[in-house]
Amino acid sequence: MSARGPITVLDVGGTRVRHARWSPEEGLGEVTDMPSPSRLRHPEAPLEELRGRLLAAICDAVPAGPAPAVAAISFGAALDQRTGTVYGSGPLFGDDTTPLDLPAALGALRPDVEWHVLNDVTAALLHYASGPRHHEHRKVLLLTVSSGIACRTMDLRTGTIATDPCGLQGEVGHLPAHTELAGHEVELTCDCGGPGHVAAYASGPGLRRMADVLRESAPDRWRASPLGRAMTDGTSFEEALGTALDRSDPLAAELLDAATAPVADVLRTALSLDPELDDLAVTGGVATGLGHHYKASLERHFAREGLYLTSDLTPGWPANRITVCAPGEANGLIGAGIGALRRPAGNTAPDTTRPRRPVARHYAVLRDDAGLHLTPRPTPAPAPGELVVAPLVAGVCGTDLQMLRGIRDDGAAVIGHEGVARIVAVGEDVQDPALRPGVPVVINPTHPDDDSFLLGHNVDGLLQERVLVPATAVRAGLVLPLPEVPPGVLGALVEPLAVARYAALAVTEHRPRTLLVFGDGTVGHLAVRTARRWYGPDVRTVHVHHTPAGLVWSNRAPHSADVRLLSGDLSAEQLARALGDGPLAVLIATPAPATLPCLELALEAAAGTDTVVDLVGGLPRPAASLQVPGVDLAEVRAANRAGRPQPPYVARFGTASGHKVRILGHRGVAGEHLRYAAAELCRAPERYRDLVTHVVDLPGAVPVLARLAATTDRIVSGRRLVKLAVRMGEPS
Repeated sequence: MSARGPITVLDVGGTRVRHARWSPEEGLGEVTDMPSPSRLRHPEAPLEELRGRLLAAICDAVPAGPAPAVAAISFGAALDQRTGTVYGSGPLFGDDTTPLDLPAALGALRPDVEWHVLNDVTAALLHYASGPRHHEHRKVLLLTVSSGIACRTMDLRTGTIATDPCGLQGEVGHLPAHTELAGHEVELTCDCGGPGHVAAYASGPGLRRMADVLRESAPDRWRASPLGRAMTDGTSFEEALGTALDRSDPLAAELLDAATAPVADVLRTALSLDPELDDLAVTGGVATGLGHHYKASLERHFAREGLYLTSDLTPGWPANRITVCAPGEANGLIGAGIGALRRPAGNTAPDTTRPRRPVARHYAVLRDDAGLHLTPRPTPAPAPGELVVAPLVAGVCGTDLQMLRGIRDDGAAVIGHEGVARIVAVGEDVQDPALRPGVPVVINPTHPDDDSFLLGHNVDGLLQERVLVPATAVRAGLVLPLPEVPPGVLGALVEPLAVARYAALAVTEHRPRTLLVFGDGTVGHLAVRTARRWYGPDVRTVHVHHTPAGLVWSNRAPHSADVRLLSGDLSAEQLARALGDGPLAVLIATPAPATLPCLELALEAAAGTDTVVDLVGGLPRPAASLQVPGVDLAEVRAANRAGRPQPPYVARFGTASGHKVRILGHRGVAGEHLRYAAAELCRAPERYRDLVTHVVDLPGAVPVLARLAATTDRIVSGRRLVKLAVRMGEPS
C-alpha cells in the first residue's frame, strides 16, 4: 500500500452507505451512516443519475490530505473479484447489467485516492474468517441475507476465494427457487427482474413482499395475529416481526419459515456438494436482525428435510454447522480494510495467501487513560497450574459500567467477569482431569480466599479472545466444566442468574408472601422471573424501577412482576400499600449509590412486617443507615463470599422504629450456583432470551461501551439495554 495510516473503509449496500476510518492497530473508528442513492430508494431515477450520485457519495466520504489516501469499499453487487468491475445489483441499479469499472470511475473523480473494491460478501467473509475460531477449519461459507442475497466460500488452508471465468462466485440470490405460504405456492419477482429467484422470497424486500402475500391470502389470521395488529398500529415491519416472533406468534413463524425455505435449500445443497465446509455462516440485516429466530427457522427446515443418509446416520451434523452471525461478527467495513492490506498498491486482484495474523497474539478490548481500544495483545502460554481459555460470549454488567465511568478504581485493563469460555491450553500440574482442551467452562469470578483474584476487576477479564486463568483460581476449583453450554448468547446470563439463585436459596426458608425487588438491571429481572419457581407458586412480586425507560421495558416484557413501580417520588406509604401483608423478602440489586436509599425506603414501608433483606448490590465503606443505627452494612454484606459460609450468615437487627429485621448480603456465588444457572438456561432458554437485548462482537463492543461509559440512560441503538452480550465465537 502507498500509505500505512488509517484506511477509509466503506460499505455500500442497497439501503445504506456506511464509512469510517480503520487500521489493524486502532480498529474501527466512528461509523457514519447515510441512505444509499439506490434503485430501492429512487425507483424512477435514470441509471446514470443513480451511478453519479453513488460515485459522488463514495468520493465525498474519503478525506483529502497531503499524502495519497487509501480507500477500501465493500460493495453490494455482483462484481469481478479480479478487477472490481460491477456487473449488476438489483437493489442498487435494478435490472441493469451494464458493466461499471468502479475503480476506474472512482479514480477519474479522485485520482488522489488508492481505491480497492471488493464484493460485500467477500469483505464480510474476510473479517469473519480472521477470527480465532477458524484456525483449524478447512472451508467456511458466508451467506448474506439483506436487501440482496449472495454467498462466498473461502478455503482457509490457502486463503483463496475461487471464482469462475467472470470473477464471480456465490450469486445464489438469483438461483431459481420456490416456497409455499398459507398452503399455496408463491410466485414473486426478484429486484433484478427475474421471476422466482431466491432473493425474491428471502431478501429483506422479499420478506416484506411475502408478508403482503400472507396478509392478502389469510386476512382473518393476519388481523388476529400479533404481527398483523402491530403493523396495523403503525409499527415498522422489521420491529413488528421481531416482536411477534419473541411472543411465539405462529403466523410470524410461518412467514419466516416460508422465507427461509430457499435459503435452507441453498445451504443444504452447498453442504451436499462440499462436505469440507466446516461452517455455514449467515449474516446480513435480515438474518442478524432476527438472530436466534432465524437460526431456529433454518434448523426446522433441516430437521424436516436434511441430507440424504447423513442426517439419519449423524443427526445434527448438518444443522450444527450453521451459524447466524451476531451484529458486527462479519463486518464488511473491517473486511474491506483487511482486503486492502492483502492487495499490492495499484492492483485490484486479491493476494491469494491466507490472511496474515500474528502467530501468538489475540484481540482485547483494552481500557486505559485514552479510553477504550480494540488492541492486539501477546497470547500467553500457560505456566504450571494455569489455563488459557477462549471466551465464547461475555456479558457486561453494572459494575463493569462503574469501572468504565471511573466510579470504581479496579485496575484490570480488560473488564468482563460474566460469560462462558472453552479451554484451549492447559499448563503442567493441573490436577483436575476434567480440565482439558475443548471443554466448555464457566469461571467463578470471586475467589473465596485469595484477594488477588477477582476476574475482570484486578485480573484481566473476558472481553478478549484469550484469557489466562492463574493457578490460584484453578486450584480453588473456580474453573467449572459445563456438561452443556447455554444456547446462543445466553452464556452472558450465567453469572447474574447464579446471583439470583444464591439470593433465593438464602431467603426461601423465610417463606415470603411478597418479594420486593429494587433494580431494573439483569439481576432484578432474573429475580422476578424466577420468583414463583424458587420462592413458591403463590409469591407476589413487586418490582421498583430506577428509570421510566426501564419501567416501559418491563411493561412490554413477556415475564414481568405483579406490581411494577417507578422509584422517582415513590413514598413509603405508596410502597407499603403495594406490599400487602405477610412475610416480606427484599432484594436490592442496584448500583452502590442507590443501595442505602432503597434499603431505608423498604424498611420504612415494611415497618412491623416480618422482613428479610438481601443486599445484592454494592455498598460504600463504611455503610451506615439511620434505620439500623450502629451497623456497618458493608461488613454484613462481605460476611458471605463466594458461597461461604454455608448456610449464609444472616444478621438480625432492631430498626430505629423498634422492629426486627434480618439482613444479609453476598459477594460472588458458589460453583454450584453457576452450574445450576447454566443448566437452567439450557432447560428454559425462552424464559430468559429477551433479557439479552444487545449483541455485538469485540470490535462492535468498543463504541457501545464508550457510549455507556459517557452516559447513564442505557439506551443503545434506540433501545433500552438490559444485558449486553459480546460474542467472540467458537474457538477451534
